[in-house]
Amino acid sequence: MNITHGLRRALQVNAEGLATVFGNRRRTWREIGERVPRLAAGLRSLGANPGDRVAILSLNSDRYLELYLATAWAGAVIVPLNIRWSPLENEDAMRDCRATVLFVDKAFASTGTALAKAIPGLKLIYADDGDVPAGMESYEALLFRSEPIPDAMCGAADLAGIFYTGGTTGRSKGVMLSHGNLMVNALNALGEGLFQSSAIYLHAAPMFHLANGAAMYSLLLSGGSNIMIQGFTPEGVMAAIQSERVTDALLVPTMIQMLVDHPAIGSYDLSSLKHVIYGASPISDAVLGRAMAALPNVEFTQAYGMTELAPIATLLHWKEHIGEGRAKGRHRAAGRATLGCEVRQNP
Repeated sequence: MNITHGLRRALQVNAEGLATVFGNRRRTWREIGERVPRLAAGLRSLGANPGDRVAILSLNSDRYLELYLATAWAGAVIVPLNIRWSPLENEDAMRDCRATVLFVDKAFASTGTALAKAIPGLKLIYADDGDVPAGMESYEALLFRSEPIPDAMCGAADLAGIFYTGGTTGRSKGVMLSHGNLMVNALNALGEGLFQSSAIYLHAAPMFHLANGAAMYSLLLSGGSNIMIQGFTPEGVMAAIQSERVTDALLVPTMIQMLVDHPAIGSYDLSSLKHVIYGASPISDAVLGRAMAALPNVEFTQAYGMTELAPIATLLHWKEHIGEGRAKGRHRAAGRATLGCEVRQNP
């Protein structure tokens, strides 16, 4: 089992299904299946061989998802950099993981240029539309000049990604996760009923973070659709839900509060939304109550985890938010251990 397994499966069972939507750009799984092997070949041409690190510093986009797949297809290791870090913090991570290639979008082009000056030999790829900055190669040019290569077919024990922790109590650490780590956790989420093949999932949470990655890796296995917006705004989320008939989303409690308290929420058709996963911080009874009232068709699930666990450890399902579960106060808990995880209390 490896990260590219889901793409290979989607090409077999749902090739014409909708894979990604970003702005006006829509691609099927067949189109993704044609682009990923070319992008993987492009990575190889840049010197990114199996086991080498490929970093990305970018807002959300459909190219971000393609890079997750293409890096694995090439046998290389993805390193998603934190868009909230300072340039020096990202330079520290780049030196730590020894990345040789960096993909940037328009928002971080100048940061990429500065990193290339600080790190000799770093190759920059511009993963955005429009004019390509000096000293960089175009993502699309790299893809289309490359002939597709076979899937590296990484093993479960092979390193898939290095995900840097928040560093709230010290210097951020790079968590090394294997294909097996990520795929087992993704399968566990599917086994819990999350992110089914019919899901139309909204990537509103940042794609560099493994909380969003938990959903993304599951969707890569199930073959659901991925709707991307560059970043969270209440209006952007509501517009995407209405236009793309989004069914699933991951939102932290602050995002939920901003969404349900927005004065324009009644102006959008949000009836397609069926499932919201939340986590990263506790949610207050008041915010949860307002969310349930504003989004009556939505079932809420709380997920708790950490990067080192790839990442989900416990789930609090919808049934614990209502009825007897709520009467017993279970909606304030972090849930029970998910499939494949065990929780114990220290003496």
